[in-house]
This record gives sequence, C-alpha cells and structure tokens, in this order.
Amino acid sequence: MKKFRNLQTGFPVMSENRFRAEGVVMNIYICDDQEGELKQLQQIVLEYAAENPELCIAAQCFVRPFDLLNVINRNGAPDIALLDICMPGILGTEVAKEILNKSEGSTDIIFLTTSSDFAVEAFSLHASDYLMKPYTKQRLNDTLDRVMEKRRSRLYAPILCGTEIHRIDLYTVLYAEVINHNVELHLKSGKCLKTRTTLTELKKRFDAFSGFVPVGASYLVNLRCVQSLRQTALEMTDGAIIPVPRRLRGELKKQYFEFYKKEATGQCFI
Repeated sequence: MKKFRNLQTGFPVMSENRFRAEGVVMNIYICDDQEGELKQLQQIVLEYAAENPELCIAAQCFVRPFDLLNVINRNGAPDIALLDICMPGILGTEVAKEILNKSEGSTDIIFLTTSSDFAVEAFSLHASDYLMKPYTKQRLNDTLDRVMEKRRSRLYAPILCGTEIHRIDLYTVLYAEVINHNVELHLKSGKCLKTRTTLTELKKRFDAFSGFVPVGASYLVNLRCVQSLRQTALEMTDGAIIPVPRRLRGELKKQYFEFYKKEATGQCFI
C-alpha cells in the first residue's frame, strides 16, 4: 500500500487522519446476493484490513440488499460500500442512492458487476470505481488504496453561521452563493447554511480541496456536483442553475474536463 500524503494548509481545516489515529472505526458494508462471491469479496477486504491495521476497518456483509438498508436506517451509513448491481428486488445503483442520501454524499461507493450497462448511471453517482467481474484481488486492493487516500485527504472546515460554528465536510458542499452580503452554503443534504464569511475567504479555505472553482463574483462551485455543463450555465445535481459569464465559459469548460480527466485517472484527490 502506498504511503498517504498529508495536505498542509494555512487555514483551520482538519483531516480525517486525526479520527483514524484516535481509533475511530472505518465501516465497510459489502452487499452481493451471490453468497460465494460475497465470501470471496469479504476475504479480500479482511486481508486488506489485516495488512493495514492503522485504518481500523470493520466489514459487514449482506446477501440481501434490504437488510443493508435496514441497518443503515438504524445505525447510519458506512464510510465505504461495495455493491453488486444486479440484485433481486432492487438495483445496486438504487441502494447507492439511499446510502448517499443518508450520508449526505460522504460514502464512497464501489460497484462490482458482470454488466457494463450501468456504468453511466454509476458514475453519475460519482462512484469511486466500477469493477467488472471477475476482478482480481490486486485490482480491488488498488481501488481500496485510492479510496483510502482520498478519504485520508478529506478536509473539514469550521464555518461561523450566526452564533453557531458548524464543522463542514467540504465534500458535502454543492456550491456557495453570495446573497445580500451573506454567503449561503448549499449542501448535498439539501440544507443551506448562511455565513458572514466572504466568498474570497471561503475560496482560500476550499483551495485545499480539489474541484472547487469560482464562477463569476457570486458563486464557488464544487465540480463534482455539476450535473451538466450548458452553453450559458451549470446545472447542479440538486437542480440549481448557475449562470456562467460569457468571458468565463471557455476557461470553465476546460477546468471541468481537466478535473474529471484527473479524477478518472486517480490524480485528483479530495
């Protein structure tokens, strides 16, 4: 396993490294309706956990996807979910949507399937990987390494909202918008937080998190949450439409495609 890098910033952000160092468990849920394949997958994950004890991995397996959803409703979403796609009663992509809704988008999803038919939908959910069966142990380990590095680099920022300080996982921010001298932070959960912090200051804090770009003087956008790039605007995954000034359209389009090229090749980490 490659060594993880630590992001250094001059701003008060906190890495997930600290929580793992304090022994907080990283939960991995595994779901496959084929018991033989589920056991094989479980064994690979357990061996990976044994080789990387500092990650404090706990794996839980489900042969029925509705059992997994019941556990999530009771106990919350996992850090990572490994999901078969073609399962009886519900597709793995639908299970992923439920998990992401519960975790406010912070769970890393890895799909494992015999079909390439769902690849487009899978990556529209920002899946960390889409593994075709049969896959090798090394292939899955490489994916886990990449996901672990991304999670280790995940950053949090304290944001003053009125009289309260909110600890924000930057991954869950869709975009920030200036309205009436306030900045509104729109989150994947649908929540909106208002802060007196300026957009310039937020940009400085978010610079440690790859994928945030300014759009004009009023918006700061998380490129991971752009559903479509229109001729004159961005459509976000929550349906919001963000206008793009004419002078920025060419550069923004270039930034958008370069970002996804890097993310697809594992060069762009949170």
